[in-house]
Amino acid sequence: MRIGPETRPDGRAADKRNRRPASHPPAVLRGVLHLIAWRPMKAFASFLLVAAAMAQTLAAQTYVSPFAITLDPDVSTWTSDFSTRSSLIVSESSPVPADWYSTDYGSSSYGPLNPQLFSASSVANPAIVSQLEFDRGRALLNVPMNSQAPGVSSTRWQQERLLAAAKSLIGTHYQHLHLPTFDPAAVTGSTFPWQPVSTNSVLQSSQQLQAGESGTAPNPYAASYGSAQPGIDCTDFSAYAYNLALGIQMHSGTSSQITFSGGAPAPGVMPTSTLLDSSGQVITPNFITAPNYGLAGPNAPGSLDGVIAQLQPGDLLYMKGGGGMIAHVVMWLGVYGTNADGSPSTVPLVISSHDNTPAIFDTQAIDPVTGYPLDGQFANHLPPPGVQILPFTPENWFYQNFSVAMNIIPEPAPIALVLLALAAVPLIRRRRPWRPKKASVPN
Repeated sequence: MRIGPETRPDGRAADKRNRRPASHPPAVLRGVLHLIAWRPMKAFASFLLVAAAMAQTLAAQTYVSPFAITLDPDVSTWTSDFSTRSSLIVSESSPVPADWYSTDYGSSSYGPLNPQLFSASSVANPAIVSQLEFDRGRALLNVPMNSQAPGVSSTRWQQERLLAAAKSLIGTHYQHLHLPTFDPAAVTGSTFPWQPVSTNSVLQSSQQLQAGESGTAPNPYAASYGSAQPGIDCTDFSAYAYNLALGIQMHSGTSSQITFSGGAPAPGVMPTSTLLDSSGQVITPNFITAPNYGLAGPNAPGSLDGVIAQLQPGDLLYMKGGGGMIAHVVMWLGVYGTNADGSPSTVPLVISSHDNTPAIFDTQAIDPVTGYPLDGQFANHLPPPGVQILPFTPENWFYQNFSVAMNIIPEPAPIALVLLALAAVPLIRRRRPWRPKKASVPN
């Protein structure tokens, strides 16, 4: 079950009650009528409020991210298998697409399961594959996957494919679903126990959350937050991207993607994760913890500098919620996260699927007390809920609640060690010169 930002209270009913009847004249027209009725001051104030609301709505509808994922120009040839692989994920789902909208899902809340794509003809650990079927679907064997491009390191090859898969999902709505193409609104009758995401009418910053205060900024997306539509949530996003790009399998829930003895992070207790590569072999990931891992309270500004220096593109970062439980996961972009024009970003970036409760703004100009943009233009700086590129800065909830990172793609060898090894080769050769073997002479 999802917790934290993935399961916020639903306020859609209140939103409906506040909706004006269709017979009322438009708000701007009402302002003009007030002017005609010789109530100039009141009308002018009303007009300003309406104009501001319209500007906020317009900005929300035309949001353009200041950030991007900039990959190698050849990545399109490296990922030419994505079309086949993504089609298989849909066509071989459980149930198959023909039964998506007529199946009784019982207590399942996340729609059809996507299959596990393995490139091998048999899996090395069938027992673990069976465990993953609970939320990842059945195993598909012999699924084609492109070979590593010549002249490209394994690390770079995997990172570019993974981030290309993540990039293809940018703009996908936020929903508690396994598959981004499944539309819960199309399920007939009441056979799908769809869990609506937050419809809060106001935004709440991480600073307000820490202080136990209510949000005060208007939510430009409140009207569409609670509607049933295609989408994907945070852990399904991470599992889907790794599955599509690399054939790596992992669980899809915040309480099962990484696990802890005792159920929650605690000092001295490292997490574990159930991971398989494309041949079904077990992967042992690397974990990087925050300085206050397992402790209460937010991470202080500057306290994560040492952690950030260790992170690699594609790493998964887990944030704690209430009670110290893991509540959210994002994907680290590192050198591939840039400004929209391709220039280097001045702040670290992540890609996340969440509903913006708490609000994560795309600007560094944040009021340190309220956590809101200094210019007050919330809609201009708030991405729509769903898969988006967002900053990882001390002012926001990601940074303050970061608990542990999981590194799955092996890190490249430090350049200093590579140079040292290369420099040692001539010395080794001088000490033990290579000689061709003598041909054996028959007796």
